[in-house]
Amino acid sequence: MDGVVTDSEPAFYAAINDILARYGKRIGMDEYAQLVGGATPLTWATLIRMKRLPAPLDELLAAYDEPLMRRLREPRPPLPGARELIEKLRERGVPVGLCTASYSHWVEAILESAGLTGMFDAISAADMVEETKPDPAPYLLAARELGVPPEECIAIEDSVSGLTSAMRAGMYVVQLRATETSAPPLEGVDLVIESLHRFPLDLVIA
Repeated sequence: MDGVVTDSEPAFYAAINDILARYGKRIGMDEYAQLVGGATPLTWATLIRMKRLPAPLDELLAAYDEPLMRRLREPRPPLPGARELIEKLRERGVPVGLCTASYSHWVEAILESAGLTGMFDAISAADMVEETKPDPAPYLLAARELGVPPEECIAIEDSVSGLTSAMRAGMYVVQLRATETSAPPLEGVDLVIESLHRFPLDLVIA
């Protein structure tokens, strides 16, 4: 979702700095890029160590939700080619799922702000699995909800944890590098593209 269908990472980045500012701290974009795509509790546990925050993890997680939701509700467009690709896939009768390390209520806000509500046949979010990315569980759930074997699925991902999750699930993995926080080309992926406009539709069997 983040960094693939819409660039909502700036909202997450800003909300993290909203909380850090309460402690006189700040994280730069270079530091933040290393945290992209991971589980939220792990992100904040890392920030506690990195920034020597005096607050406990549960307190920070609870405080984070309000500024984040406020920022996620701000209108933002889909990434170039995202809506067009989803529509082309749906026209071919190809089921399309969304697999994310975000929580369900964040997903709803992000899709609504991007005008993409109702465009996915299945959603796999962090609060639907015991282990999130880079564990394969989120992608295995997405495949199960779509009714398609994992080895017949194509995953489009931008972060190291997401790419790793999809590869571990046994999917054909396309790495998208369309945003500032996209990971460098990762060894083991099947294809690297710079834009969703470059997605090869001949990979898909309707």
